[in-house]
Amino acid sequence: MKTVNFAILGCGKIGTRHADKIKGVDYVKLAAVCDIIPERAKELGEKHVCKWYSKLEDLLKDPDVDFVNICTPSGLHPTHAIQALKAGKNVLCEKPMALTVKDAKAMVAAAKRNKKLLYVVKQNRYNPPVKLVRQLIEEGKMGRPIMCIVNMLWNRNPAYYASDPWRGTRKLDGGTIYTQASHFVDLMLMFMGKPKNVYSLMGTKNHDIEIEDTGIVNIEFKNGSFGSLNYTTCATKKNFEGSITLIFSKGTVKIGGEYINTIDYFAVEGVDSYELEKTNIQANDYGTYKGSMSNHDQVFKDIVERMNNPKRNGNLVFGDDAVKTIQVIEAAFASAKKNKIIKLS
Repeated sequence: MKTVNFAILGCGKIGTRHADKIKGVDYVKLAAVCDIIPERAKELGEKHVCKWYSKLEDLLKDPDVDFVNICTPSGLHPTHAIQALKAGKNVLCEKPMALTVKDAKAMVAAAKRNKKLLYVVKQNRYNPPVKLVRQLIEEGKMGRPIMCIVNMLWNRNPAYYASDPWRGTRKLDGGTIYTQASHFVDLMLMFMGKPKNVYSLMGTKNHDIEIEDTGIVNIEFKNGSFGSLNYTTCATKKNFEGSITLIFSKGTVKIGGEYINTIDYFAVEGVDSYELEKTNIQANDYGTYKGSMSNHDQVFKDIVERMNNPKRNGNLVFGDDAVKTIQVIEAAFASAKKNKIIKLS
């Protein structure tokens, strides 16, 4: 089994999480870290005994690096990913892959042009309840899709937005639907199929920030089913709920908990029982708040499998697949701004 060497660009909260998760995966090595703040790169590099850089150009010259993990602010993902791809490096990009469809497609084009891999982190696809329901759908046991209701009722206090100067900004953060809710958009599309129409309401209700902190996004899918995403970072004191309720012609399932990590309701015709894959994974804990489930090690494992056997992709999300999430989000913003239904091609 060939070892895959990763480098982390951006040594903030999520970059540090990548570094911690890499060290526990077989055939994975952290070769280098990079941050424009030299002290931060040096600290993380010394902690994990790897090379550290303060300039991306220097990192991209490192022949030991196979993958560059883009862990910089969201608005910088396209620029950094395309630079890495042009330099002959494969890329694993944190969500959201970009803040516009144009930039997302440019990333995909750069990967194809340079014959390199581009993956986007969608670690919630590895949650045991999500994997179970996806399998039931693919096996036809759930029947036809009818409705999907998603609730992301989370808390982000003022200290969260003050913790980094880019948070809450339109240019680098993009919006709550990009930074927090994009995982839920991805899962809805995975379960329900291709979207047809989008209608949304968005607003900033309880934070002093440039972006929206609350939204309702309604989707009509091409197969005739409906979807509704209700999201906010205004829940009191802590995250309250992260759930996906699926109603199909032969089954109704609610994936619940704070982090879509439990089965709260299960009724599927012909399926009397189920068994969830065992896992000890908890949500990403950043002290004052918690993020999504910490399944990054599963992403790294699938990349190792893919690099050693190109036919095995596991739950990896390719760049061109991740563009679909950005298309829905962009349409949702357009709908809220114009107060009209946005049709998707």
